[in-house]
Amino acid sequence: MAPFLYFGTVLDRIIDLLRPYLDAPWGYLVVGAATFLENSVGAGFVVPGETLVIIGGFYAGNGDLWLPLLMAIVCAGAIAGDNIGYLIGRRYGRGFLERHGHKLFVTPERLEMAERYFEEHGGKTVFLGRFIPVARSVGFIVAGVAHMRWRRFIVYDVAGAVIWGVGHTTIGYLLGDNYEAIERYLTPAGIALGVVLLLLIGGSKFLAARRKVKEELEEIEEELEREHELEPGVGPGQDEG
Repeated sequence: MAPFLYFGTVLDRIIDLLRPYLDAPWGYLVVGAATFLENSVGAGFVVPGETLVIIGGFYAGNGDLWLPLLMAIVCAGAIAGDNIGYLIGRRYGRGFLERHGHKLFVTPERLEMAERYFEEHGGKTVFLGRFIPVARSVGFIVAGVAHMRWRRFIVYDVAGAVIWGVGHTTIGYLLGDNYEAIERYLTPAGIALGVVLLLLIGGSKFLAARRKVKEELEEIEEELEREHELEPGVGPGQDEG
C-alpha cells in the first residue's frame, strides 16, 4: 500500500498526542500564553503563537475547547502582550538605542525617521503588522520606541487583535469541524500544494508591504532633509558660522 495512505493515520496519532496539552483547561492556558509571549517580548521567533491559535481552533472544532472562550483568551492575550511590548519599547527601548544604537547601526537620524513614520503611518502599521509574523513580534516594541501616542496605538491594536484572533481561531475551528471530510485530501502532494500556495500568497503580501514601507520611509527621509535645510543657520545662503 502506498505510503500516503497511512498519512491520515499519522495525523490522527499526532492529534491524539497533543490532545492532553491542548484539551481544556490546559489548552486555553497554552494558546493564551503563546499569543502573549509572541507579542510582549518579541518571542515570535521561538513561540509559534499564530500556529498555536489555529491548532487551538482545530481542537475547538473537535469539541475539546469552547470556541467563544478560546477567541476571548486569544484576543486578550494578544492585546495584553502588545501593550507590554509597547511599554517596554517606550520606557526602555529608546534610552537603550540612544546609548547603544551605534552598535546596532541605529543612528539618531533613523530614530527620528521612526518617530516621523509612526506619527504619520503608525495606525495602519500597528493594524497591518498584526498579520505579518516578523512585524507582529517586534512592531509593537518599535511603536513604543518611536513614542507613538498610546491612545492611537490601542485603537488600532485592539481592532487588529480582534480580527486576527477571531479569524485564525475560526480557520482552525473549520478545519477541526470538517476534519473527516478533508482528511482524504491530506496526502503529501495535497499538503505540499497547500504549503506552496500559502507561501506564494504570504510572500506576495510581505513583499508588497515591504515595498510600501520603503516608499513611505523614502518620503519621510526627503521631508526631514527639507526641514533640516530650512533650519536657522543651515538654510541656503545663510552663514553657518
